[in-house]
Amino acid sequence: MRIAVANNKGGAGKTTAIAHLAEALAARGRRVLAVDLDPQANLSRRLGYGEADLTDMVTAAEVVAANQKGCAADALVGCRWTGSAADLATRIDLLPARYDLEARVAEAGQLGSHERLDVALTGVAEDYDVTLLDCPPSLGHLTQLGLAAADTVVLVLRPEFDHLQGAIRVRDFVAAYRRHLGRPDLAVSGVIVNEHDRRRGLHAWHTESVTETFGELVWSPPVPSRAVLAEAIDAAQPLRARGAPARPLLEVFATLADQLEVRLDAAV
Repeated sequence: MRIAVANNKGGAGKTTAIAHLAEALAARGRRVLAVDLDPQANLSRRLGYGEADLTDMVTAAEVVAANQKGCAADALVGCRWTGSAADLATRIDLLPARYDLEARVAEAGQLGSHERLDVALTGVAEDYDVTLLDCPPSLGHLTQLGLAAADTVVLVLRPEFDHLQGAIRVRDFVAAYRRHLGRPDLAVSGVIVNEHDRRRGLHAWHTESVTETFGELVWSPPVPSRAVLAEAIDAAQPLRARGAPARPLLEVFATLADQLEVRLDAAV
């Protein structure tokens, strides 16, 4: 199954959700392909590839430009996590991005250009249990590439007004334009609440708003705001590399992975 992870608002935690869902899925033996569709290349960095590493690599930019069936296979690289997560890394592959992915936006007006990633992944994504597509915080061409290549959409948001509105815009965009993207059945199948701080009344209030808006699509529990999560993000490490302080978060992402696997099993 291919899952586009999206929000029209930046800073929602999409990349964080993908990295640690991949970690949780790999821990139970699933093979995961992570696709970086953001020119900021944050997902690529989180999985071990800095800007210098990406300079001479084949990335999503070249794959989309090639527009050839299965050509994504030429760009896949392995996750570079080491230490306690080295075994998990063997079950996670990455289609990396670089800043010049932004150049593909100029091709948006070309007939069928939104299908190019889907074409590139054909015969490649099928080798994985799940493909997680990290969409940039927009509704433009790069996000449309991800949506046109996806079987379903998962929204990630912080419990704040702008993030909720960004998630609603993605939901409504999918409903309005999925036929134009060649995915007439595409829909949101999950909502992850990220960076939830129970000490903030605003977060509690907006968490209720999220539930009112998306109902049973909201996955539980929310991802709590914790310093150890920020440390893992900053160091480009899996959570288990942070030791005992990260155990509660590992349990949170394991539970979210359970809910993702329900969708995987239903798709079989």
